[in-house]
Amino acid sequence: MRFINLGSRQDAAHYTAIEMFKEIHYNHCTLLGLATGGTMEEVYAKLVELLTLNHTDITCLETFNLDEYFMLDQNDPNSYMSYMRAHFFDKIGMQQSQFHLPDNDGIDVEEDNEAYDRAIREKGPLHLQLLGIGENGHIGFNEPGTPFDSKTRLVELTETTIAANSRYFDNEDDVPTKAISMGIDTILYSKRIILLALGEKKADIMAKLYAMSAPDESIPASSLLNHPNVEIVMDDAAACKIDRTSK
Repeated sequence: MRFINLGSRQDAAHYTAIEMFKEIHYNHCTLLGLATGGTMEEVYAKLVELLTLNHTDITCLETFNLDEYFMLDQNDPNSYMSYMRAHFFDKIGMQQSQFHLPDNDGIDVEEDNEAYDRAIREKGPLHLQLLGIGENGHIGFNEPGTPFDSKTRLVELTETTIAANSRYFDNEDDVPTKAISMGIDTILYSKRIILLALGEKKADIMAKLYAMSAPDESIPASSLLNHPNVEIVMDDAAACKIDRTSK
């Protein structure tokens, strides 16, 4: 697991976008694992710009998203489907057959989750998985205590995650309390992983993660220590509490 501080928020986001762009541009049949949230908005904006500038062929690109709110209409502006359409899919002209999010309609939940994992296993491994990180170390919606062998499943969101997500809703009572999330084992089934951490709210968890020498289920992101090709990309604010002399 490699940590790099790229200084500014913009530079960290743009570096991440450039790495994703290279995967798509030089391998037209790239399989990407995608994340959502405020951290990723600058990444997708730059990625769209680069793909457009270079007239990159995206007809064979295929993507799998980390998660989706449970039982939230995918046309709802707060759904992750709507987020991805607004920030990426529609902007580069992806067809519906090219992108996949977990089925969240509440019908045949276990079968749908197994089918999502199976599709990733059959098509994969993913060439590049993009991740954010929660203040408690969660990746996707895999909260502290999640087994590292977990697969795609229905999860209960913690109060801190609900509170963090409430800024996107009119009030906290509207925030979904459940989601369908890739499991940690599913996330690790990727050739390469980039985790992007921005802002001072991520400083404590970045310092903890940097200091860790062995995975611990109390910090889900520490599962990445089990993967051979992980890069943690930060800005100054997220990296400010890391003690580089400790390693």
